[in-house]
Amino acid sequence: MYASIWLFSLAQGLLLANWLAGWSVFVAFAVMYFVRTPREEQMMCEFFGDEYHEYMRQTGRLVPRLSARNQMPPAEM
Repeated sequence: MYASIWLFSLAQGLLLANWLAGWSVFVAFAVMYFVRTPREEQMMCEFFGDEYHEYMRQTGRLVPRLSARNQMPPAEM
């Protein structure tokens, strides 16, 4: 969700002729993102504990990590 909003606000800044209106969304979202995500992650760590710490280790914050050591083996049928 956050990655798509980053891309949308970047595209809006590049596409709108009015630079103030275009980039204001990018700046506003950047402030919201950097204030909100640490709080969300802290809340998730408190609620889910070690399971969420393991999830954080295996995944990326905005885009998925693609390293081989983090990929799960395919399900056997």
